[in-house]
Amino acid sequence: MEASALAAKEKPSGEHFMSWLKQGIQSRKLIINDAKALVHTVADTVFLVSPGVFHRYAQEHPQIAAWAKEDQQQDWQWVQKLFEKLQLHRKQPNGLNIWTCEVTGPRKSRRLHGYLLQGSSNLFDETPSNYPYLVVKET
Repeated sequence: MEASALAAKEKPSGEHFMSWLKQGIQSRKLIINDAKALVHTVADTVFLVSPGVFHRYAQEHPQIAAWAKEDQQQDWQWVQKLFEKLQLHRKQPNGLNIWTCEVTGPRKSRRLHGYLLQGSSNLFDETPSNYPYLVVKET
């Protein structure tokens, strides 16, 4: 059984989300530093695209919907709250959790929103180089 598999009655946790994320990256099930990636390396840390990465986790763990419903939340929002409780992310100077990054490509640029982790050691043994097309926007 995979480490990221949850028993039907087992309540998910923020730690489980992080182990799923690490396992997904290591197995290349979750791609990083690509135009469609949900995980990027930027500013010498890790950027998790929100809500995309939480949607993906919730899709792979459909039993979460029942737990989220008890708290009157959508499944991905419930997972996001579990992640936030771990306090592994950086907050902006104004106290906000969500950061904006700008992706610049050959034809267009767009903005991504998500979490900057305090460090990358939770997910990578050796952190990949920063994604050259992504820059953290200061607020």
